[in-house]
Amino acid sequence: MAAIESCLTAAYATARAELSDLPDVTGGIASDVADNLVFVAEDETNVIGVIVLVVRRDVLLIANLGVDPTSSGQGIGGRLLALAEDEAHKRNCRALQLRTHAGLTATRAMYLHLGWVEIEQSGNVVSMHKLL
Repeated sequence: MAAIESCLTAAYATARAELSDLPDVTGGIASDVADNLVFVAEDETNVIGVIVLVVRRDVLLIANLGVDPTSSGQGIGGRLLALAEDEAHKRNCRALQLRTHAGLTATRAMYLHLGWVEIEQSGNVVSMHKLL
């Protein structure tokens, strides 16, 4: 559990410093891990990526996704999202959904590049989906 929390803390450290209204991404992580699907990417010694998936009938919600900044640019986020898409197909889901912060422009650009669509924005919360 500590390794997952450490990875998420590192993944969002810069954004938390720049975006005062970014929610705490590690709050409730113990229950997230206990109650949902969680996958990690690891190097030889550390957790370098985490994705938390919540099954909601025919939709798979990405509740949390983080990649340690020391491993950014290696395609880990994209591979974790591909794993989520595989899980969604296995579970006969019709879509993937997520919410992100409007200020996370690089993150939003990555999702858009991978075929996601922004469907709503309310304040700084951007809702996105990817139909399967």
